[in-house]
Amino acid sequence: MYSHPGNRPRFLNIREFRFPLNALLSGAHRITGIALVLSLIAYLAIGNLLLFSSAITLELVSNCWLTKLLHTGFWIALSYHWLSGLRHLLAEHFLQPEVYQLINSRPVSYLLLSTWLIAILSILYQVWF
Repeated sequence: MYSHPGNRPRFLNIREFRFPLNALLSGAHRITGIALVLSLIAYLAIGNLLLFSSAITLELVSNCWLTKLLHTGFWIALSYHWLSGLRHLLAEHFLQPEVYQLINSRPVSYLLLSTWLIAILSILYQVWF
C-alpha cells in the first residue's frame, strides 16, 4: 500500500480550513465589486421608474426606506472597494520586498478595516439621520 511522504493532508476538511487575512480582504474586494454592479442596476431601475411612471416622484423615492437601504449598501461597498483597491494598487506598484511586505502586513490590514468601520459609521449617520 502506498504511503504519502510528508505531513501534508490528503483530504482537507473544509470546515477546519482557515484563509489568511489577506485572502479574506481580497475576496471581500471582489464581493463588494459585485455589490456595486447590483446597486448600479437597482439605481437604473429607480431611474426608469422615475422617468416612465407618473405616480412615482423623486420625493416619494428619496423618503422610502428601501432607497435608504440601497444608499447605505452602495456607499459601504464603495468605501471598502476603494480602500481595498488602493491597497492592491500600492502593493502592485511597490516592487521592493520590504515595502510590499509592509503593505500586506497584518497591521495595515487592520488599519484598512478600522478606516472602513469609521466610514461605515459615518455612512449610517449620513443616510439614516
